[in-house]
Amino acid sequence: MFLECVTFLTSRPTRTNLVPTNSDPLSPISATAEGKKRRRISKKNRVTISPSPVVPLLFILLQLIIIPCVFGDESQFYNEEFPRSHFRGDSDSPVFLNEWAVHVPGGLEVAQQVANNHGYLIERAIPPLDDYYLLKHRQSPRRSRRSIQHLTKRLSDDHRVLWVEQQAIKRRDKRGLHHSLYKKDAFTDPLWEKEWYLRDQRSKFDDLNVIPCWARNITGNNIVITILDDGIEHTHSDLKANYDPKASTDLNDHDPDPFPRYDPTNENKHGTRCAGEIAMRPNNGYCGVGVAFNTKIGGVRFLDGPLTDMVEAMAIGFNHKYIDIYSASWGPVDNGETLDGPGKMASQAFEKGIKEGRDGKGSIYVWASGNGGLHDDNCDCDGYAASIYTISVTSVTSKMDKPWYTEMCASIMASTFSGSLINTGVVSADLHNKCTTAHSGTSASAPIAAGIIALLLESNPELTWRDVQHLVVWTSNPEGLRKNRGWKQNAAGFWVNSRFGFGLLNAIGLVDAADSRRWRPVPKQRLCRTSYTGIPRQLRSGKEVSIEINTDACRGTYNETNFLEHVQIIIDVEHNNRGVLEITVISPAGTETSLLRGRPKDKSTDGITNWAFMSVHTWGEDPSGTWTIIIRDKGSDTNSSGVLKKATLRMYGTVNPPDHVVRAGGRRHYHAKMKDTFHQIILKPDDPLKDVNLDLAEKLFASIQLKKNRQRQRWLTELERQEEPQKDFNDFYDQVFLV
Repeated sequence: MFLECVTFLTSRPTRTNLVPTNSDPLSPISATAEGKKRRRISKKNRVTISPSPVVPLLFILLQLIIIPCVFGDESQFYNEEFPRSHFRGDSDSPVFLNEWAVHVPGGLEVAQQVANNHGYLIERAIPPLDDYYLLKHRQSPRRSRRSIQHLTKRLSDDHRVLWVEQQAIKRRDKRGLHHSLYKKDAFTDPLWEKEWYLRDQRSKFDDLNVIPCWARNITGNNIVITILDDGIEHTHSDLKANYDPKASTDLNDHDPDPFPRYDPTNENKHGTRCAGEIAMRPNNGYCGVGVAFNTKIGGVRFLDGPLTDMVEAMAIGFNHKYIDIYSASWGPVDNGETLDGPGKMASQAFEKGIKEGRDGKGSIYVWASGNGGLHDDNCDCDGYAASIYTISVTSVTSKMDKPWYTEMCASIMASTFSGSLINTGVVSADLHNKCTTAHSGTSASAPIAAGIIALLLESNPELTWRDVQHLVVWTSNPEGLRKNRGWKQNAAGFWVNSRFGFGLLNAIGLVDAADSRRWRPVPKQRLCRTSYTGIPRQLRSGKEVSIEINTDACRGTYNETNFLEHVQIIIDVEHNNRGVLEITVISPAGTETSLLRGRPKDKSTDGITNWAFMSVHTWGEDPSGTWTIIIRDKGSDTNSSGVLKKATLRMYGTVNPPDHVVRAGGRRHYHAKMKDTFHQIILKPDDPLKDVNLDLAEKLFASIQLKKNRQRQRWLTELERQEEPQKDFNDFYDQVFLV
């Protein structure tokens, strides 16, 4: 029983490379109606798994005492989110495709000449990038485990080619978990009563404050949000009224329809659930109510096939002059050992969206910070969540705690609610025109944030992408989270935490602060760079290296920076055990920030190659003075060693403080009783959970479920390999798992 209760907590679907068997998803085909039908399997053929685990006596006691007290009837969570494919993705070694992305200025004619000269065919242009093309070699294999370096070199040596890269399949995780200003009864939707994260009655500090926006008729009108994921079921009764085909495409099947591929495991439910949180229509008798229920919703289907830098770039930059907000609940694998981010083309797609999106005001990118908490992962090792162009969002439980699955890092900007052991998940639309109450993980938090930002943009559509980030920093609520560890007040007066960013998003606070009668756009962004010159420096087991970078913050130049926004520390380190490294930076004003914590599972010998660790913890500070960077080798093995080869400091900010800071007297003012804010515990005084370390218990339960799911997945893979009928799977599963 207890494992069934926590199934939805541990169910984090992984982006797999399974594709429709009739075609390669990257081939230039036109999908027909019949082709779409092949992606759908009737619900009568779906497999229902009914696991009944064997657990030690200790956990049987936990099951009998703890879980019933918290959940009561576990049926509402049963098999809602099961990790059916987390371990069915690629192996650790890369798979290279017969695809070369090239940058050839001069237009299609020049690119055609290059292709002809070197034995390639031009497959397609790569939107939204200018003069980028995808080439296929006439005689190379479709896939290989090794890159074909001599072909890449020939292209690179051609003076007409500015850049070339053979495309390799990337591994990306979907970040779900595999498991009275307004009349509170105004909605008749059947699951509205279960949307606890929008109906919190404790205090304004423990609430997202969305309903006060609705009371002002701010509901997302004229805002377009696109879900970058595995597709959305736009025919769903709670989504079809808000579906926007102009904000949608399918990069897996190369057609305009992002409808997900059905399979017996409902593998591709993720995007539909993310869309439902935002855009479910009210009072229609289906599911619940979306955060921005009048917004237009679209989807880019691209996570259901081989994923390359080119595919990511096309998704991130899709119709960037039309779409306002992109919501992404995926990223590099959250396994505690991956260091990965956007490639060259995906990075340029971000920049193009920022420069050209929303009539030059910049597209808004909202990103889930990651679910690697069980593996001691760090979201500053995720180049998407740690980009200066994204708003990285993490999760909070209804008890105002850090969930077991979330990661800690200095790039998190804010938090929203999500599911955990002590509360149900998030209400949303689900595949096959159904509903769910079990959407969870940071996958559920990011769409809520995207919906809140839609409310903000409706209230003031002239906000730039940097205005939005400043408003998030200025209005997020730390008060209700103050009982958690890790809070610090930086020298500019902002309270910030590696677990929660600047606090819980505050929808009505954002809207009020952005009132067009008072808000003035933030000053132009400046970038000041400086490097450490005293290298190389040796790293040894159990020792640390401390370096100092002195800067005048480019005073007297165009890039003079006196009010900090983002800080990046670019590190280049050779090391034979990357997971033992810890990196801390101390600002001239004394704010100490952890950029990298040790990751026990990361045994890589690749070191850290020109990686930009990003922090928002010194927001608002004056960057001039001495920055201290400390790199610790925490290895207990005397063979642990390395070399610091490079350290560069990038400081993004403005010459003068923004108008809203000046009007407030130079710093943000928090609630007068912030340090003494009382948080009402949801659990009753006699609840057996009141003295239990819930974070530890959740990790324990999740670890057990993870092992069980791995075993199940191995058998499922074997069944597929042998092409045994799915109808026999229930009997097979019972024989293996039921005792």
